[in-house]
Amino acid sequence: MIQTTWKKFGEKEMTECPQCGKSSIATIFWGYPGNIEWYLQAIKNKEIVAGGCLIGNNDPKLECNDCLHRWGTREEDVDE
Repeated sequence: MIQTTWKKFGEKEMTECPQCGKSSIATIFWGYPGNIEWYLQAIKNKEIVAGGCLIGNNDPKLECNDCLHRWGTREEDVDE
């Protein structure tokens, strides 16, 4: 399910953690969620992990649900 989201934002499909090789990967959600019910359910489903409200310039994009390794580069959301 989350792989579709990666493709939607143009990122190369990632199916394995580069550190442990497992395939349970979540997107790191940075910032404050607008829909708290969706947010909590997505965390429960291990589709996303909370990144925090403070957003920096070099924040990772993905986290392995097994070894907790973080990698990738967060992309800015752009409304056009």
